[in-house]
Amino acid sequence: MRICLHLDPSRLLRWHHWLAETLAGTRENEVSCAFAVAQRPLPSVCRLLIDIERLVYGFGANGATDPVETELRSLPPLPIGDADTIINLGGEAQLAAAGRVLTPLFNGIPGEVGVLAALANGEDLVVELHDSASPSGAWTARPARLDRNVFAAGLDSALSCAVALIFKALHGETAPDVCRTTWAKTTRRIGAFSALAFATSTAASKAIKFADILARGGKTWGIAWRFDEGTSLLEKDEATFRVLASHANGFIADPFPFEHQGRHFIFVEQYLNTKRRGCIAVATVDRTGITPPQIIIEEPYHLSYPFVFEHDGQIWMIPESGAARSVNLYRAVEFPHRWTREACLTKGIELYDSTLLQHAGGFWFFGSSRVWASTSWDILSIYRAESLSGHWTPHVHNPLLIDAALSRPAGAFVRHGGRTLRPVQDCSRQYGGAVTFCRIDALDRSQFMQTPVGRIRTGAFGCHTYNRQSGLEVLDLFGRVNGLREVTASYGPLASRPTSAHGPAPAAVESDSATP
Repeated sequence: MRICLHLDPSRLLRWHHWLAETLAGTRENEVSCAFAVAQRPLPSVCRLLIDIERLVYGFGANGATDPVETELRSLPPLPIGDADTIINLGGEAQLAAAGRVLTPLFNGIPGEVGVLAALANGEDLVVELHDSASPSGAWTARPARLDRNVFAAGLDSALSCAVALIFKALHGETAPDVCRTTWAKTTRRIGAFSALAFATSTAASKAIKFADILARGGKTWGIAWRFDEGTSLLEKDEATFRVLASHANGFIADPFPFEHQGRHFIFVEQYLNTKRRGCIAVATVDRTGITPPQIIIEEPYHLSYPFVFEHDGQIWMIPESGAARSVNLYRAVEFPHRWTREACLTKGIELYDSTLLQHAGGFWFFGSSRVWASTSWDILSIYRAESLSGHWTPHVHNPLLIDAALSRPAGAFVRHGGRTLRPVQDCSRQYGGAVTFCRIDALDRSQFMQTPVGRIRTGAFGCHTYNRQSGLEVLDLFGRVNGLREVTASYGPLASRPTSAHGPAPAAVESDSATP
């Protein structure tokens, strides 16, 4: 396929180079470039603000909007009329081209200024990829934002997701309609005054937040648990949980319960401030209380999300190790305190919160991918293996979803009302904002469909993990949890309709096992 990047010569940016490299990595693609006549450079005050932010907040040197003119001008030239597919990155409304044209819009505005306008106006980010081969609908992504008050972080995330969305569109058959949301488009544009006003308000809010942290101890993570007497929060609608707050040297989060020989345990991430990374710890819990968590697995890299399960008479764990670009399988040697790393399931994939579902004679691994300078909150990828330690095969439509509200796993799959539910993290407004439950409507080698059906609310606290096993129900909390002894959580349905990427939605998935 002959692919031509149509570029504005005043904006030859790193994310364009990421796209060129990604497309060139597919053997049948020939990547070239053409340059627009009109030039619309980024406002100089925005460029200055981004540079200052990178210096102040310590962002890396390889930002999405860094100029990389030499690399892009080295691409072979090609008239757009000779290309099979043109990716319109120059911001022109119409291109006179015979081939397929893909045009990304950021909150309804072409070019990076659309992201800047959304950030300045406090809007959620929406990437729409308009496809001349599919005029009835656009490919859509809803990127997460690492920090809602920092331009550079929002740009890196949105533009990284745009690269993933364009690559997906070029290798897909029709525009997907999974969990589609209709968004109002904006026509606001950013000017020098808006950027300066934004920078001033950001500095003020940062100072206020910093003072608040010093005065009140700030926000942190803790876990909450209850013995549910056979009725979970999903049936009870509201329940009171006991709280174990964070310790002085860090915090605890990501609780996973497990019963063994009549005793109940909660596995957690225990983050250590002194080591600046997480470890896996375990606490024993009964109706009288909970023991302090004890560290059981520690690596030279960050660990979290201790997905623990039983299979073939053994107890296993897959902790999240995205920082090591690997997914590792551990086996309990002496439960619950001694574990051995049994296998490396995959290398070279930065996958977060891997969650297993045993279904249709195989294992399906759900996880949140991180690509280029994106967050790890908004891109859903699925892999399949014939056995627990077998070879992972990526789903043909990976990434399945680019949506900060409905992608990253939030706990083990749940069987409820005869259906399989997938807890997901809602990171649309902030990381760990809430937990939403999605019904799995279809899952096989060629399709995946889910429908949001319910949501956990924990008052003023954030929440990003929910699990239940053998009558022990757990979740985590984000906020001022120190000193908190109890919290009331509620569950309520969501008004939503099933959507499908490949025709009408079929009956919901009946899995072999929601938790393998």
